[in-house]
Amino acid sequence: MNAHGEPAAFRADSFSVFLACQLSFTSAIIEKCSSKGEDAHALARAPKIAPNRNALHPFDRKYGTDTGGYLSPDDLRGGATSDAMNNGYSAVGPSVFRVACRRWRETLLSSTSRLEAYTFVDVGAGKGRALLLAAESPFRKVIGVELNEELARIARRNIIIWKRTTRSRGKIRVLEQDALDFRWPRAPLLVYLNNPFECELVEKLAARLASLAASGPGLVDLLYVNPACADTLTKNGNFELLWNAQIQMDEADQQADPYGAASDRVAAFRFRTQRPGGNFPRPTARAPAA
Repeated sequence: MNAHGEPAAFRADSFSVFLACQLSFTSAIIEKCSSKGEDAHALARAPKIAPNRNALHPFDRKYGTDTGGYLSPDDLRGGATSDAMNNGYSAVGPSVFRVACRRWRETLLSSTSRLEAYTFVDVGAGKGRALLLAAESPFRKVIGVELNEELARIARRNIIIWKRTTRSRGKIRVLEQDALDFRWPRAPLLVYLNNPFECELVEKLAARLASLAASGPGLVDLLYVNPACADTLTKNGNFELLWNAQIQMDEADQQADPYGAASDRVAAFRFRTQRPGGNFPRPTARAPAA
């Protein structure tokens, strides 16, 4: 599951039920609501307006996958307790994801610069587009956690199709379970969020990640698209903001965006590991705000 409050996704192989959603429109909603002082829960939900929901993204056309489309929070509610706090589904634009990953890599400490050591975990993986994009990089593992049974099924099918098309041998898997029940792999981790659920769940997730990081090497970063609950991550001092940028979509992503957005807000966070001298490790480079 993925989103900024209301998300997006597509269907390429069957050319049916394409719901195309991206997160930039929500970025605009978040900024607009913030200026009016609306609460974080309201910010986490984008309007149910996706006029371009049937657009087929070139990514799906190229690989024969089904990673697009638009699903509202109501579309994804089932019997699980956490269902009530989901923000719907949408897929990140490939151009936004690639730029965000590059900027994150630029912040890696020299002692942990080997990307191959990191496991990428998409919390609320939806149909798995971010997983496929992450597999373009040499992460140690790529894992998706998705509560919705149908979305998890589609994501697994997309992985099979994508691997067959690209001949990739990357380690990608999808686990159908509640994010709060997920057994985290060892650090270092890059945790990816596309505004999947409300701030209450984000806070609980952050607490679990902080506990994990504190008990080990402490190498836990978050890449957060449409960060409606950013304050939730930093308010307890466990995570520090590395950078916060408005990332421009390329033409293909803009044309397929259900809301007609041209960019998405993305923020990167790092667990604040305290060293003997009382200082927190700083990134070697900060990605400039765009």
